[in-house]
Amino acid sequence: MKEKWATGLKGLVGGTWSAVGHGFVQQIKVGSEYVNTWNPYKDPQQHVTRISRVFPDNGPIPDGDFTGVYPCHGPDITCNRGGNIPVKMTTKIPAGTTIQFLWTDWQSDHPGPIMTYIAECPKGCSTFKVYRQCLVQVKIQEDVNSTWPATIPATLRPGEYLLRHEILGLQRATEVGRAQFYPACHQITVTGSGTKALPAGIALPGNYTLDDPGILLQYRDISATNPYTPLGGRVWRG
Repeated sequence: MKEKWATGLKGLVGGTWSAVGHGFVQQIKVGSEYVNTWNPYKDPQQHVTRISRVFPDNGPIPDGDFTGVYPCHGPDITCNRGGNIPVKMTTKIPAGTTIQFLWTDWQSDHPGPIMTYIAECPKGCSTFKVYRQCLVQVKIQEDVNSTWPATIPATLRPGEYLLRHEILGLQRATEVGRAQFYPACHQITVTGSGTKALPAGIALPGNYTLDDPGILLQYRDISATNPYTPLGGRVWRG
């Protein structure tokens, strides 16, 4: 894993496998509460603020972001195109809570892993700008269901964090630079009595490479005897 991110991302999840098409997270369920996240097709007209950093649509970030043109590869890998602009809102999540990411319907198959990461906002997420910086992430546990859950480790210390959730579409991943990334970032406030800081994680941009075995592959060859190689380092459970 790469540099420590005092201003960075550290990941929350074990990657899981999905077969879906274009979409985005429309809500996050925290306990019995449904928290609305950014809807690129409704929210711009309504001039509303969500806990999400803004992105333009439900499409993937451009292939060109993985050509090495930009420092640490493309900056959009962090929070999507036009993302990484802080918003003045968070939602409270007690440490130890399993949250649910509720996706919109995807109308075409995009097989690949779903991953979630977390990064601390040292001085608050509303002023935490990470655009064009190398960000560090650490995974936390994720399980599979009809929605996509992730557990905030019970030992994580209170504070504001950036929660990054992404789908990686591998339907064209046999060609260099054709894997499709759909990340989004959501601002949260972790509460509770935890005392642990996030460990060192991976840098995004920086960790994903064009020839990574989890990015350049024939997904139809994945099997029990030829398992998928997950991105993003080890899962952190606290």
